[in-house]
Amino acid sequence: MSASTPPITENYFFPKPQLWTLTFLTFIFINFFIFLGFDMLLPTLSLYLDSQACSKEEIGLIYASFAVSSVFSRLMTTRLSKRFGPTRVLRFGLGICFVGSLMFFVIPHQLFYALARILHGAGVGLTSTLMVSMAAQTIPAERLGEGLGYLGLGATTALAIGPLVGIKLSTTWGYEAMFTSVACCSVAAGLISLYLPKIKLASDLAPIPKGLKSLIEIKALPPSTLIFTFGAATCAITSYLAIYCQELGIKNAASFFVVSTIGVLTARMTAGRIYDRYGHLFVIPPAVALLITAILSLVFFPDPKIMLAASVLYGLGVGTLFPSIQALTLSSVPDERNTAASAVFFVCFDVGIGLGTMILGFLAGFFGTFKAVFAASPFFLILLLLIYLTLFARGQGRKRS
Repeated sequence: MSASTPPITENYFFPKPQLWTLTFLTFIFINFFIFLGFDMLLPTLSLYLDSQACSKEEIGLIYASFAVSSVFSRLMTTRLSKRFGPTRVLRFGLGICFVGSLMFFVIPHQLFYALARILHGAGVGLTSTLMVSMAAQTIPAERLGEGLGYLGLGATTALAIGPLVGIKLSTTWGYEAMFTSVACCSVAAGLISLYLPKIKLASDLAPIPKGLKSLIEIKALPPSTLIFTFGAATCAITSYLAIYCQELGIKNAASFFVVSTIGVLTARMTAGRIYDRYGHLFVIPPAVALLITAILSLVFFPDPKIMLAASVLYGLGVGTLFPSIQALTLSSVPDERNTAASAVFFVCFDVGIGLGTMILGFLAGFFGTFKAVFAASPFFLILLLLIYLTLFARGQGRKRS
């Protein structure tokens, strides 16, 4: 270190530069309402479609339409943001969510259910992708891991209360009240977005590459393979835990997700600082170990008390791993490609969940028990760890400004 270079000093509890600004808080609340509306539909939409005489095949197609439109809209986010501006596209996406939410009961027909789901998927794809890109633009580079962890607090809180609120609304006041509330979440997010300053993404200032690179950021693909395997592994919990508990005779599987929120919140408030201070090698492998332990506990110790302990470990693992891989993905590309990298990240996550659900569902049918799902899903996490150690462990550590 030369004589002219000042020593690096850090206060662990109050690091600089500033992270908690009005803009950052605005992002957190917008994120909360986006995912609150999404999570309210998780346990209730299939019940509503079934009550409207939709067949199982139709319900599957309606759900699949959400994923297809979400993936497409994510890949188009960079072009739309460059042409119209990120804040306008964000509000446009919220408007699409609003219309899609109301269409479910305004026009009760299978075709319009699918159209409503397509609109909702496109809106969630646009808004969630832009939220990360816009927030990353305002988060100090040396606090990226911590900032993305805090940004997810809104989504985590929504996941904790959204399904319960959706069930309560639909059973007490009916599905119309629930869909109206989902639409109101989009309105609330739109009103909060009025507090956002004018943000110009670095990607909007750079020319859009030609060909396939205009849609896909190639440099984001290696770290996004980690989120692909993460989605394939954790879909065992999100898709099959309830029916696995029913198979075991364990009641109130929803308590697993409520308790896991404690672990997620704890991890998001601490793991990001460890990531920024010491590097991703100190958070990603331990998080994988926590997830493997939690899932295997459900296989070998199918007991309600053990399940609650496993839910805390699961929450710690998810709350650490997701934002860490997200930060690793964004830091692997130049600032002007953050939006495209964020799109690739979420697309790989969505595809991982979709393929993982199909593969694990096939295993459950082949072996005749959902225990096979939870016995097999840790192999995806082992694959994640092998990819990480091969591609990223050597160059671990954050880049200091």
